[in-house]
Amino acid sequence: MIEQVVKVTNKGMISIPAVVRKKYHISDGDYVIVKEDEMGNINIIPIESAEELRKSATTMAEFKAIFAQSRKEDLEFER
Repeated sequence: MIEQVVKVTNKGMISIPAVVRKKYHISDGDYVIVKEDEMGNINIIPIESAEELRKSATTMAEFKAIFAQSRKEDLEFER
């Protein structure tokens, strides 16, 4: 776990330490979510870029194969 102190500017901005940016692949221009949890802690959550999401997405052919396999398993289960 990484823990570092950062300073808040007069405009309310902070810098994410380099070690954290490297670990979570946060680059200039990326977006993050700042979220308060139930315990009152503030979390910074990296958002994957649209390009990264496209790379990890399931193609239509892969989806059809998964669906066909699932359907086959369902039919076998019903017998």
